[in-house]
Amino acid sequence: MRTFFIGAFALCALFWFGCQLNQTKTSLPNLAALAIVPHPDTVNLAVNATETFSLRGTNVSTSQQQISNSGVITDADYTVTTSDTTTQTVKAGDAEWGSTNSSVATVSLGVVTAIGPGVANIIASVGNVVSPPLVVSVQAVNTAPGLTLNPPQFSVIFTNSVAVSGNVQPSAKLLVSEASSGHNNQNVAYNASTGSFAESITGLVTGFRTIVVTAQNASQPSLATTRYKYVYYYAYLSPAADSICGNWLGTTLGRNFNFAISRDQFLPRYDINGHIDIQFEGLGVVRDITLTGIVNQDGTMSVTLTQSYEGFTISGNLGGYFKSVGTGEGSYGAAAKKSGWPSISATATWTAVKLP
Repeated sequence: MRTFFIGAFALCALFWFGCQLNQTKTSLPNLAALAIVPHPDTVNLAVNATETFSLRGTNVSTSQQQISNSGVITDADYTVTTSDTTTQTVKAGDAEWGSTNSSVATVSLGVVTAIGPGVANIIASVGNVVSPPLVVSVQAVNTAPGLTLNPPQFSVIFTNSVAVSGNVQPSAKLLVSEASSGHNNQNVAYNASTGSFAESITGLVTGFRTIVVTAQNASQPSLATTRYKYVYYYAYLSPAADSICGNWLGTTLGRNFNFAISRDQFLPRYDINGHIDIQFEGLGVVRDITLTGIVNQDGTMSVTLTQSYEGFTISGNLGGYFKSVGTGEGSYGAAAKKSGWPSISATATWTAVKLP
């Protein structure tokens, strides 16, 4: 019995160890498909906008198992083949990217940049595997460019030339025109960084004139912003311009002041003479500061302020312009100085109307 048990055990052991499993696995990853993700039907972008995309690859992996069994009882050889489909991220740098219309959109390492209005297809490829196209539709930025003009919006001038200045949104096309002079600049230069511009217009005809300033979207001209500057042009020292002569009542910080405008008897100009009270912080109101100056041919005022007050020397300037023949506005700045004292300054705006 014992002998039989040992013999049976030996036979089973021989059979067990004789069944040898020789298995070898060869992995054959194969990129079968490539897709740009996310992949909507159409990507809508505005000019200069960017959007980043990634790549997803589909791999088919094939494995073969060679199995050989040999032993006392059995002897068999067979091959088992299996396939497995997986997806994985493909690095943008491992693919070639391209656009069917680089004037509409460009692409680099998955980053799509909108260049101009239109439609373009973005494609990526790895070897012979090419992604389905990603459709990119580019629209012009759907806003009109920002545009501001420096004051005054309306002024009286006594010469046939005027300047208009302001700021425009960079990349816009800027146009300035005025009918009576024939001025029509369709491409006004401006600072590319700040958008600041200044345009001089000459040859105005006397009377009420309108200067038209328009900023157009460079990609879509129908999107535009228009501002206006109005001037009333009187010939300097003409009977019409003489209507500014007379007594004026000004107001600043709730206090009134007076000045007069007259046509000089000897020189071809208009003179301004008067007095103004100015509030200085820490010093109080200094009264009857003398103001003297002239009306410039562009309708602005150039006036100096002078006074001596308890050892202080008051000096400054008053500037402004005529909003109409009978109204004006502007601002002034003055300083009060005295030996041994720090300088004291004052600034404020003013308005004025001509008295009957």
